[in-house]
Amino acid sequence: METPWIAEPQLKVALQRNAAFWRNELEEYPLLWISAPGVKPGEDIPEPATDEELWTNVDYAIAAGENFLSRTHYAGDSLPFYNPWVGPDQFAGWLGAPLTLRPREYTSWATPFVERWSDYPEWLIDSTNRWWRLYGDLLKESVRAGRGKWITTFPDLHTGIDALSALRGPEGLLVDLLAEPDIVLQTMRRMTALWKEVVDFVWDILKDSGQGTTNWTGGWSEERFVCIGQNDFTCMIGPEMFETFCLPDTVECINHVDQTMYHLDGPAALRHLPQILAIERLHTVQWVHGNGQPPHSHWLDMLKQIQEAGKSVQIWYNLHYTSHVVDIMKEVETVCAVLDPTRLFIGADVTDPAQADAVVRHAQAVCRARRPTQVPR
Repeated sequence: METPWIAEPQLKVALQRNAAFWRNELEEYPLLWISAPGVKPGEDIPEPATDEELWTNVDYAIAAGENFLSRTHYAGDSLPFYNPWVGPDQFAGWLGAPLTLRPREYTSWATPFVERWSDYPEWLIDSTNRWWRLYGDLLKESVRAGRGKWITTFPDLHTGIDALSALRGPEGLLVDLLAEPDIVLQTMRRMTALWKEVVDFVWDILKDSGQGTTNWTGGWSEERFVCIGQNDFTCMIGPEMFETFCLPDTVECINHVDQTMYHLDGPAALRHLPQILAIERLHTVQWVHGNGQPPHSHWLDMLKQIQEAGKSVQIWYNLHYTSHVVDIMKEVETVCAVLDPTRLFIGADVTDPAQADAVVRHAQAVCRARRPTQVPR
């Protein structure tokens, strides 16, 4: 992986530590993806005529992405990456759902159109689908323009049960789980197959980029690193339904790639944590506490439970995930003092380079002050 925006000595260490994280050989302190966006000089890219074009104008989207990355200060183990997408419901869009884009809010949503699953016996991604073609163009252009500069991500894939929810609507799907479980299971198996097809398609493009892989969660690998468990719908169902309808998809997707992180989103998802932790090849659980919830230092017992099950933990501090104002230095000190720092991944977006570098130094100092016997292995 190469980039002009990180000094060679720092980049070399960052790549070594990112690779060590997946081998469970990280030393001393957590994997630290700390960055300060927008702090380096540069000129803004003129915006296109419409909000939709912020995502659909490929030339603008890539130029704006490069502008953002080039003006970011990267501290610790962080690396520049670009995520080609048209919002979290893009997968449903690839399957034919009408999409509403809200780029300034960094989201999109699909309009459900399935009345009966039996009307759609075989789901396919049409190569002429507008959103699929746009995604492919963004992906390929990011790989081309990012060679020697940034990592192009695997896609943000809300497949599986979230795809069914987007296609059918959550209320309808909840009824279907009870009224037509067999056809839902059949459709879920098709979602799993499509997930694999998309990942393989993307990997064929990424593997020769020379930049390695990542996804929207951050982290880096030379192999296939994908975020699993974009399962917001699972907050509406219990563990029994999760085991029946979601767990087989999750396990199969994890087994299909090399490194994985499960996106555990909000307190309502915690009911499924025991089943998730029992998945042998899952490496890391990303905990997102959700808006209105206290910061990560208030969830230490649960985070320790994840580590005690042999998994690593990722936590992020930025405005996208919380409405609380947090003292990042105090947070880092608290979590590093309690959790195993060698099985911990901390990400944060801060306001200036000095703060980013200070967070890294503080985490290192806290961890180095701990006695080795205090770190559970």
